[in-house]
Amino acid sequence: MAAEALASDRIKRHIDDLETQHSLLASCILLWKSLSNRLDALHQTITGRSEALDADLQSLDPSTQQAVDSISQRDFSLCDRESAASAAIRELRDAILAEIEHPAARRPPDGETDLRGLLRWYARRMDSAGLWRFVASRRRTLGMLRKGVADAVDDSIDPPRLVIDAVEDFLVHPIEDGTDRNWVLGMLLRSLLGSEGTKAPNVAESIRERAVVVAELWKKKFGRKSEGGEGGETMGGSEAQTFLQIVAAFDLRPRFEEEFLMMLLMEHASRKEMAKLASAIGFREQLAVVIDKLINTNKEIEAIYFVHYSGLSNRFPPESLLKEYHQASRRKASSISKDGNNSPAALRESNNLEMTALRSIIKCVESCNLEAKFSTSELKRRLAKLEKAKADRKNPAVSKKFRSKRPVPISGTGTAPTFPAKKARTSNAPFASFSQNSAVASHIPPAHHAYGFPGQGGSDGRASASYATSGPSQIPPTAAQWYYMDDDIVGRVPYGGSAISYGGHDYPSVTLGQPSYPH
Repeated sequence: MAAEALASDRIKRHIDDLETQHSLLASCILLWKSLSNRLDALHQTITGRSEALDADLQSLDPSTQQAVDSISQRDFSLCDRESAASAAIRELRDAILAEIEHPAARRPPDGETDLRGLLRWYARRMDSAGLWRFVASRRRTLGMLRKGVADAVDDSIDPPRLVIDAVEDFLVHPIEDGTDRNWVLGMLLRSLLGSEGTKAPNVAESIRERAVVVAELWKKKFGRKSEGGEGGETMGGSEAQTFLQIVAAFDLRPRFEEEFLMMLLMEHASRKEMAKLASAIGFREQLAVVIDKLINTNKEIEAIYFVHYSGLSNRFPPESLLKEYHQASRRKASSISKDGNNSPAALRESNNLEMTALRSIIKCVESCNLEAKFSTSELKRRLAKLEKAKADRKNPAVSKKFRSKRPVPISGTGTAPTFPAKKARTSNAPFASFSQNSAVASHIPPAHHAYGFPGQGGSDGRASASYATSGPSQIPPTAAQWYYMDDDIVGRVPYGGSAISYGGHDYPSVTLGQPSYPH
């Protein structure tokens, strides 16, 4: 029995060992399969990347060869281009010197008749101080200055130097009269950025270094602490725009902190030049933050300009922003009229708000060439309707104010009597004649008669005398007073009344019998 028990225990231990080894083999098999799958995946990934690298290398070889060929051609043509540039500079220099030495060109042309000629005269002499001061004095001709300044700067020997000299003179020798003249520098700097205002010119390194110094001087003079309490620096609207124009025109983005430049853009994003300047400076992906902030603050129109110049229309569809702005403006206009109980003032404010929004949308669509994506025909009809309603509200007030008085119809008749105009008389002239138009009296209805009594209170001026007093009064005659009397009292003329006269009009005089009173 003991041997059998020992044998069964041994068999049981062997079976347990076999089961343990079987489980180990199964786990090893699973681990091997997972490792094999992982190795296969890595192999496929490496193979794919290797093939992609081979394709990139194959495509890179032609482009590299093209770049090498282009560089070689530029190297070969560098001497010719340098010679051509030197010849052009010499030709321009000789022409300017000949013009300066000419007797007729020693004094500037008449600025009243030849504005462009005078701008060109300053620019070709590189008189930056005289140029910006002359432009500042001609703000009334701003439309002509925009084109004339750009052409004059292009005609100068060194446009970047002329402009940076003008900015420096503006800072060092300002005109202290409290007038904002930053627009003059903006016009000069804009002439360096091309017609679109988004392309910086090629500037010599020496001019760029001078521009850095001038920009730092500008920042020091016009910079101030921000109101956010974070201790950062900021600028006013026009000063910030001019500073960013300097950065864009002379490619100074690497010389200043990007955070500071972005802060200026975000603070003054509502200025129409900021979108162009952001593109000229080189911001693109960074402008998404500015656009998001503008959208969140209900400034969709400004955001669309940034989208247009930054090329982020796929990320921020302009048509959806326009629809959102239009709907928001209509809701706001409706709320204003509703809160004001549709009073005339509330309706006027509501219509003005809607018209402003419609004009902004139409201008934005035309400026950004969005006619294919957003139709403005319905908006233009709505704007025309609102403008017509506004004009109609103004016209009745004007006509009512200057309208002549119409005669009031007399009771019992459908029409008013038409009287001839009164004749002018001087202090020495008698009253109007009563014999010119006696037929007019027939228009007066029998129910009412108009009588003119010479004195106040219905008497002829003898009211202060006693009844027994005779003789005419010495009081000078006064203007006739008009009264309307019914038929039942016609003939009851107050004591002392003289013949009834229609002094206000050319009626014949009528003599009524005077009542007899004892004298």
